[in-house]
Amino acid sequence: MRLLSYCLILVSIISFSQTDSEIHLLEIVVTSNKVQVLNSKIISSSIGYHNQPSFTNNNKLLFSSERDKQNDIVEYNIKNNDNKLKFITSTFGSEYSPIQYKKNKVTAVSLDKNGVQYLRIYDIKKNTFKIPFKDKVVGYYNHSKETKDLIVSSVLENNELVLYSSNLKTREHVFIDSNTGRSIHPIPNNKFGEEKFSYISKKDSVWTINYVNLSNYKTEIITNTLENNEDICILKNGTILTSKGNKLYIVNPTTDSKWVLLCSLEDFGITNISRMSINPNNDKLALVNSK
Repeated sequence: MRLLSYCLILVSIISFSQTDSEIHLLEIVVTSNKVQVLNSKIISSSIGYHNQPSFTNNNKLLFSSERDKQNDIVEYNIKNNDNKLKFITSTFGSEYSPIQYKKNKVTAVSLDKNGVQYLRIYDIKKNTFKIPFKDKVVGYYNHSKETKDLIVSSVLENNELVLYSSNLKTREHVFIDSNTGRSIHPIPNNKFGEEKFSYISKKDSVWTINYVNLSNYKTEIITNTLENNEDICILKNGTILTSKGNKLYIVNPTTDSKWVLLCSLEDFGITNISRMSINPNNDKLALVNSK
């Protein structure tokens, strides 16, 4: 994903090259520390930049899809057998990292043709949008499942990505951590009254998967990344998926001391896995195959 044009010199910090990529949808079965892949199909075009899949429920997902030399938000319905993509935005700029916000509303990072980047809230029914705040340049983010209108995001600040929580209504921001990455996820199965988010910390030579407790904003290390790969997703039992090349790996932070190889996806034509998203039932996995 691209950031503001004047920040493109920061390639080593926020490497966002738009190489050709495609979205694969996998049918999976999760048992203990095993994931069985039953089927895989490509749901995007194989030409152009298609990235940042995000499930809205068990059978629908959003992603950013390139058409006419820009990126718009696409909705894909798994239950439809025609495999048609529904474009739900058509703007003069590009949209990235779409996530369901409320009914008929989607958030996404927008990049205008003049290089201005904001987080926007799109009203799909009314075909309008609004910008909740302009004082933070959001690069990557995710929504709270417990606190209304709250996001946790990595924003561009002082030549690095910095983690904040932000309220989309009050426009209040709370600093969490510095030198962070792009993978941000709510952690399931917390104690009553607690909400935790995982994020990537890049402060040391070995990047780590950390969490922040939003009740007190304390942070802790969960585990090391797999060879500094920052693309992960978290299963509903708390185990974490990541990848390297065409292979999937898993770790249970409470029982495992290292990442465990699950499987190779080479037979499905997948060679270079990056972004991943899993549906609430944990029986569908969407991933990006970068070419």
